[in-house]
Amino acid sequence: MAISSKLLKQMLNNTLTNANNDEVVIQHRLIVDGRDILNELDNLHKSMLLLPRDQKLQDKYPELKEAYDAYQELYRGVMIAEKMVNT
Repeated sequence: MAISSKLLKQMLNNTLTNANNDEVVIQHRLIVDGRDILNELDNLHKSMLLLPRDQKLQDKYPELKEAYDAYQELYRGVMIAEKMVNT
C-alpha cells in the first residue's frame, strides 16, 4: 500500500520537504517513540562492525574494494576476540 505524498506530509507535521514516487526527503530530525532514527541507524551500523563504503571509489579502484573487504574481515575477528576477552 503506497502512501500519497499529501498524506505523508500530514503525518510528518509538514516536515516533509520533497516527495515524489521515488523518494521522500526530510530535512528535520525524525523522532519515533522518543528515539532519534539517525542515531539508531548509526548505533546499528557500529554494532554490526561496518565501515562506510564509497561505491564510486570502489568502482574506480577495484583494489580498494579488495582492501576494504580484507580489512573488514580482520576487523570483525579482532572485535569478536576483544569482546570475548572482556567478558
